[in-house]
Amino acid sequence: MIDRTGTRRMRSLLVLSAFILGACGLVYEYVLSVLGNHLIGSSTEEIFIVIGIMMFAMGLGAALQQKMSGALFQRFLLLEIALGFVGGFSATVIYMTFIHTESHRVVLYAFSLAIGILIGMEIPIIIRINESYGLDLKTNLSAILSMDYVGALVGALLFTYILLVSLPLARIGFILGVVNTTIALAGLALLAREVRYPLLVGAAGLTVMAAMIYGFARSEDWTRYGEQKYYRDPIVSSVTTSYQHLVLTKRGERLNLYINGHLQFSSRDEHIYHELLVHPAMHLALRQERVLILGGGDGLALREVLKYPEVKSVSLVDIDREVIRLATDNQDLVRLNRGAFHDARVHLVESNAVRPGESLEVLQSSQRRSEMFSGKLHHLAEVHVFVMDADRFVRDTEGFFDAIIVDLPDPDQLELAKLYSVDFYAALRERLAPAGIIATQSTSPFHARQAFLCIGKTIEAAGLISIPYHENVPSFGEWGWHLSWKAKAAPLAMKDRLRAVRELDVPTRFLTPELLHASLEFGRGWLEGQDQLLESTLMNPVIVGYFRDAWKGD
Repeated sequence: MIDRTGTRRMRSLLVLSAFILGACGLVYEYVLSVLGNHLIGSSTEEIFIVIGIMMFAMGLGAALQQKMSGALFQRFLLLEIALGFVGGFSATVIYMTFIHTESHRVVLYAFSLAIGILIGMEIPIIIRINESYGLDLKTNLSAILSMDYVGALVGALLFTYILLVSLPLARIGFILGVVNTTIALAGLALLAREVRYPLLVGAAGLTVMAAMIYGFARSEDWTRYGEQKYYRDPIVSSVTTSYQHLVLTKRGERLNLYINGHLQFSSRDEHIYHELLVHPAMHLALRQERVLILGGGDGLALREVLKYPEVKSVSLVDIDREVIRLATDNQDLVRLNRGAFHDARVHLVESNAVRPGESLEVLQSSQRRSEMFSGKLHHLAEVHVFVMDADRFVRDTEGFFDAIIVDLPDPDQLELAKLYSVDFYAALRERLAPAGIIATQSTSPFHARQAFLCIGKTIEAAGLISIPYHENVPSFGEWGWHLSWKAKAAPLAMKDRLRAVRELDVPTRFLTPELLHASLEFGRGWLEGQDQLLESTLMNPVIVGYFRDAWKGD
């Protein structure tokens, strides 16, 4: 029979365990959800599915624990050891399955189910143990459940602000495994008399603890090996951020950036994409003094914008600090973007503020063709880099921009849909100078025709006039963009201005006046059917469905 001191120890241990397990349980959910997002690429959809499976499994676990009777404290300790082992290795096993087989989704859901069942057993068993030592139901439920919920909040904050930004997902899994196993070993040390087979429980706990420590030490080697098997070129940088997984590969002169396993750009042909994105808009804009780039943290669109000596100020907005760091520190990428973040005075703003700091004058030689050999120096544009959400920036900033370059990821995720909505384009319209131009990357007019047309219709629903254009980018196939402006000039007039170009103002690697003229022409039927589509809004983000339907099976 346990004495009064032992009873106090037991209750204290159980209450503390409820707090820690509440934190661990939520972090397990987040680890598997984020891993599913990075591997499968469906973002919030995958997060919802994984959390839904785990919540269902927790209910199943709560029901299954009813069949347990006798030696509840020993069962609780073994449960923690089992959870530590399964949860600790979950991220690593799922990732290795993703690398080597096509069954990673099944394995992800299987681990979600198993971990959810084990988590679902924990709290009911703790409550039953507490009840067996004379604690009334009201006090028992209040003490255990309140600590479990508080622990969940702490776990959410810990994962979001510390773990995810400082550790790989595999290592987070092993840390959680260590925590679960530590609870079991601490309980065994404090209340060994309550355990029927203390040596067996201790041996199991120490074995799992050793496995967690070994896994933590080797996880980076395993991940590096597995990740390299996935990419054809050697990996030179790999980092998981709060928003995405970034991989930079290099073979010879070929530099590729992947986000969540999808190619973002290749150095072989990125200049085609970025020249078509930037120069038509810069040519049509009557003034070129203030430019806004949304996305483009790799500095490649900025490289093209900085060719224009008239540009005095550039505001570049990217939500992910690590993309900007990569473009600033990685020498291969710095060479590719021609030191876009180094040639100008760069102000990095990482808060929610949208007002730049003090300025510094920097000079450079003109890159206008007519002035390249004149020796004339120009003020180099001042660049303000804002690490924040593009939608938030557009709504909170002041003033107007002569050219707005929208270089955002494709609308394949619900959280990106707002950046392709009537609401967002209406906000852009408010920030556009009277004679300003917006250039928007608009996915493929061939492979994702409905999504491409939806973007054009959505832009026009926001009170802008637009014209589409396209070009083949070998890494991605046929690609499209939209130019848009406030309703003063007719589309035909703008097309005529582009068709009248006989020489580009700045040097380019690919774009010529003839290619610019041809980019305005589309094949028969490519632009038909827009009237049957809906515009995308915050409350009805149809763009995601159009995009996913187009790429389904690719």
